[in-house]
Amino acid sequence: MPVRAIAIEDDEAVARLIAQVLASHGFDVCGTAGSGEEGLALARREKPDVALVDLGLPKMSGEDVIGAIKTELPKTKCIALTAVDIPARVLGALRAGAAGYILKPFHASELARAVEEVLSGDAAPISPRAAKVLLGELRGDPPDQRNGPALSKRELEVLELLVHGHTYADVAQALGIAEGTVQTYVKRIYEKMDVSTKAEAALIAVARGLVKP
Repeated sequence: MPVRAIAIEDDEAVARLIAQVLASHGFDVCGTAGSGEEGLALARREKPDVALVDLGLPKMSGEDVIGAIKTELPKTKCIALTAVDIPARVLGALRAGAAGYILKPFHASELARAVEEVLSGDAAPISPRAAKVLLGELRGDPPDQRNGPALSKRELEVLELLVHGHTYADVAQALGIAEGTVQTYVKRIYEKMDVSTKAEAALIAVARGLVKP
């Protein structure tokens, strides 16, 4: 029996794309909704295996939609979709019950793979280190059980600027250093935090309390 899926996304073009991608990979797309209220009603009616939920929905937030779906339909796996890697939003989605998250824009293969991984019991793409730290934060583990190698003062300055959405060029200008130097700092930060993307580094940084979201 095909996996049943729904998409809750207020951008009609993105919703159509999601539906097309899932259908082309053999999923049974039960419908799409453009608001949280419509999406929750759709989920109640169709009882899907997986729901892809945009965090930037109008009125009822994506986090609230995910929380409601998980409360009423605990077997439905939810995947959060977000256009910006703001740690607080992603953490909120995970707290609400999301099995993983996908950053927009995404490739068709990335979306299908993430859904398949979540349905198989795995998390959506995120490094083991990031997952461990995030779980520790959600459990309320003492900070010393979550911390990795200490970052230098300059590395923390670079990380904080990146977390708040600044580009390498912005960071270089703000700190009065060369852009190549910023890239060197980022490489060191990634190595110490055992991550490979800015999104993962940002999530861990906020979870550890190294920077404010």
